[in-house]
Amino acid sequence: MSDLAATGGKYFFNLVKEGDSVMFATDDENERQLWIQAIYRATGQTHKPVPPSKIISGSNNSNLQNVSLTPDNKSSSATSILTSRGNTSSIGSRTQGDVDRARKHGLDEFVSIEPWKVNHAELFALLQSKSLDYRMKDSYVSLGWFSPSQMFILDEYCARYGVRGCHRHLCYLSDLLDRAEQGIIIDPAIVHYSYAFCCCHVFGNTQDTNIRTVLVDERQMFMGIRQRLYALLEKQITEFRYYFPFGRPEGALKLTLGLLERVLMKDTGAPASAEEVREVIRRCLEQAALVNYARISEYAAIESGRDKGGEYSQTSSKLIEIQ
Repeated sequence: MSDLAATGGKYFFNLVKEGDSVMFATDDENERQLWIQAIYRATGQTHKPVPPSKIISGSNNSNLQNVSLTPDNKSSSATSILTSRGNTSSIGSRTQGDVDRARKHGLDEFVSIEPWKVNHAELFALLQSKSLDYRMKDSYVSLGWFSPSQMFILDEYCARYGVRGCHRHLCYLSDLLDRAEQGIIIDPAIVHYSYAFCCCHVFGNTQDTNIRTVLVDERQMFMGIRQRLYALLEKQITEFRYYFPFGRPEGALKLTLGLLERVLMKDTGAPASAEEVREVIRRCLEQAALVNYARISEYAAIESGRDKGGEYSQTSSKLIEIQ
């Protein structure tokens, strides 16, 4: 409890279940009572906890008071311990020091500012980017997907402060492309989903009757992301042997080709022709043949094109035809 008090806790309650005890602290009595009320309801207790009525004696802290929460079953119980605001001088000085440090770094001003005075679009972009950084610490588990708890926080922020859905997905796409361009594995499915969502807002090519809007800045940002995504897909298809070795991750190459078809889709919503898609893939495979030949030659320490002169270009053209 002393550790919780050192961090600013003034009102405490203890939860015990099957021998495991966890102590919580709040800095407000009403908040403590709300937590206790929610817990006793969630655990199915029939008796509502009552406020402390007498002071516990025989301890160094004479202002500690105790309340027992009687559970409905034997597996869980909770005890609420209240301490008055008259903490020791050492704890008070630590708390005041925390407050002073918060004010020094501007946190106090940031928390107390009126919501309408803040650009929540920029703050949300920062929050989402930092959340993705934390999630991508294990990139093979995440692949760009947020955890359920992160999704809950991001959804709540958007709902509270009116962050536009198109802006949210555009920032998400930008963050994903930043990492994909660095060689980090990103699931093409999440990129496809966010890109399709933005297309519905920018081009309005949907079957439903919902009204969708887009800002000028969002449209310009989308066009830039579209070019970056197209360049990234061309690179991944060209170097498919290195991005998708032996078809791994499973199904990723197929999803990448599907995403390419989506990017090549017309602004009117009409899908790209099969010939246009084949032309892009053919161009990528031609370039892939040159890339593979150059890397194999480098690995074999063959100085191609220097000793044989014009034979290098002829060999490259033959490789393209074979490919």
